[in-house]
Amino acid sequence: MSCGAKMTESKQKQKKNSPELSIQTILTLALTVGFLLLLSVILFSLKTIVGIHIQDAVLEDISHWWLLLILVTLFWTVFLAWFLAQLLVRPVKNLQKTMLAFEEDPLTDSRVTPVAYNKELNDLGQVQNYTMDKVQGLIHSQQDFVSDVSHELRTPVAIVKGHLELLNRWGKDDPEVLEDSITSSLSEIRRMETLVNEMLVLTRAENLTVDAQPEETEVTPILERVYHDLQMVHPDFSWTLDNALDSSAMVGVRSDHLEQLLIILIDNALKYSTSRKEIHLALALAGGWVEIGVQDFGQGIAAEDLDRVFDRFYRVDKARVHQTGGNGLGLSIVKKMVAAYGGQVQVESALGSGSVFRLRFPLIKEENNQ
Repeated sequence: MSCGAKMTESKQKQKKNSPELSIQTILTLALTVGFLLLLSVILFSLKTIVGIHIQDAVLEDISHWWLLLILVTLFWTVFLAWFLAQLLVRPVKNLQKTMLAFEEDPLTDSRVTPVAYNKELNDLGQVQNYTMDKVQGLIHSQQDFVSDVSHELRTPVAIVKGHLELLNRWGKDDPEVLEDSITSSLSEIRRMETLVNEMLVLTRAENLTVDAQPEETEVTPILERVYHDLQMVHPDFSWTLDNALDSSAMVGVRSDHLEQLLIILIDNALKYSTSRKEIHLALALAGGWVEIGVQDFGQGIAAEDLDRVFDRFYRVDKARVHQTGGNGLGLSIVKKMVAAYGGQVQVESALGSGSVFRLRFPLIKEENNQ
């Protein structure tokens, strides 16, 4: 049975098993009975207070209008009860209408309107709106993910397919063509492997949850270790570390995550440093924030690209994709992971003058070094 058929069958069962009486009908009957009881209590109290003789005189005076008074009283009692029930049920109907619209079209713009006279129902509606926004965000992310991955995998798959078809036709008998095809195919397969691994890292970053009391990490040792490791791996670069901290600064970030963020930013700076091979790292306090800067002197980023450098698969210089070997996911991972820890990531750049990326995390505590 298809998914659509199952949903239709489920709706039919729900409709069949749903109660006959609506909440508005129940409220109307309950309020009507309540008003009649209240009226009875008032009449009984008047009888007790005023006395039976005056009551008999009053009843005798209105005996000609007795039936009309009963009908008018009953009508206004029912009308008032219906109006109050309608007022109470209207937010629930609005919520139901919005949920049905969301069920029909998960990307609908319909939202629950605020309720000024009922705090509980208003809060429930706001929770529903928040849930719809979050689900729609996940749907858009899924659509972007499928589109981006399909686009990124199309080229390497086509290249591998082309080389295999070439070998299948006649290239396997030519050692030079055979070696070139195998080398190119392995290179593309490694690109696809890197893409898959980075997508897994990005997914974990998007779903990263931080404990109420996150792990406390001292920034300086992590930065110095990454600095010395990459300095050893890339001796052709000129490295500078400027530590302006007079004491040890602690941030609420896991040490391995902080190291991963630094490696991504520094690796990005290395890839796009062409003529001037120089990397500057900086560590400082800015108010209640710990700020880590990674500066390169490469090709830089144009002003129109600054807002998009953290988008998935976005590359500033698409002509250098194969040279850098990147998939355009590193900065997206940085943005998601930093946001999960309540931090900020900023970029300043000028075309042809390099770029500066800054990580900012709230300072937890500061201790003097002895």
